Amino acid sequence: MTKESFNTRKLTLEIIKNLPPRSQDIIKKRYGILDNKPKTLEAIGKDYGITRERVRQIIESALKSLETPQTLNFLSSFYKFCLKILSENGGIEEGEKFLDKINDSLFKENQRAAIYFLLILNPELEFVKEDKQYRSFWHLKTIKGEKIKKDLSLLEKYLKKEKRPLTLEEILDFAKKEIDKNISETTLKVYLNLSKKIERNIFGEYGLSSLAEIQPPGVGERAYVMLKHLNKSMHFTEIAQKLNELSEKPQELEFANTSSRWFKKVEVQTVHNELIKDPRFVLIGRGIYALRDWGYKPGKVIDVIKEVLTKAEKPLTQKEVIDEVKKYRLAKDNTIVLNLHNKKYFKRLPDKRFVLNKKSAQSKILEI
Repeated sequence: MTKESFNTRKLTLEIIKNLPPRSQDIIKKRYGILDNKPKTLEAIGKDYGITRERVRQIIESALKSLETPQTLNFLSSFYKFCLKILSENGGIEEGEKFLDKINDSLFKENQRAAIYFLLILNPELEFVKEDKQYRSFWHLKTIKGEKIKKDLSLLEKYLKKEKRPLTLEEILDFAKKEIDKNISETTLKVYLNLSKKIERNIFGEYGLSSLAEIQPPGVGERAYVMLKHLNKSMHFTEIAQKLNELSEKPQELEFANTSSRWFKKVEVQTVHNELIKDPRFVLIGRGIYALRDWGYKPGKVIDVIKEVLTKAEKPLTQKEVIDEVKKYRLAKDNTIVLNLHNKKYFKRLPDKRFVLNKKSAQSKILEI
């Protein structure tokens, strides 16, 4: 059987052609074989004037009658193709993604409904329905579904214990020790995507969805995470521009479990307002913000010089003062020198070193 002959609609119609006419029609409607629009048991029951339970019984009987060696042999090439795709992910894949991969590999049109129907007839596969904790997924029956959920629980507990976003590499190290020493990065990604408690941010870090750096409550958190990753100070207009650039990233398959909040457009003024009121950000220049985590301090240049000299507990040369101030504040050399020569606050010694003027020693200073 060639790729061209993997027309799942035709394959489905072929294997159900010997069923009673009503059973054929119910199968087509229930699974959306012809139009990719599955109907509910209740809707089908109304079409035939029977109960939804009777519809369920007809479907169950039809599926059982199709589970024959003849059917498996007829679909063997198609199943081999599908199992190869599943095996590439370690024998497990999220429900819709598996259908997408098969469909996109074979067809330009949408045949996902027929693909799903044929897959549920394969005795080597098991489909686990979505629930409150996990997304739906397919897995080889040689891999126990309960084992998968147990492994997912271990990953959730690990992320909860760490209380911070983690890289895939960090989680992989844990998974190799606690789950399977041979687990691949590809398989781990599938696992992480199945849990509804686990999400990733736009920078590829994973964590529980309750973490603000994973599911940001607002613009301020997005800006914080972005600056943290870019590791550089930025003007608030540049921050807004960069956030909007990131929001334009396509939500490809690997971003399926990334919060939609990362993809919302932002206004420049909104960003500026958030930075002003958020203590994690420090204004270090005209409109330029850095993170307090980096050691930057708020306040005027003269206040930073006071801190530097107080912290040093010894006289410093002009160059030493300039170098130290620049660790905490974005300022030009001339600006620092001009403030340093303010005799009200600083005293220049005969050896050209500077100390804090005793008269200003009681002035309010910020703590480094």
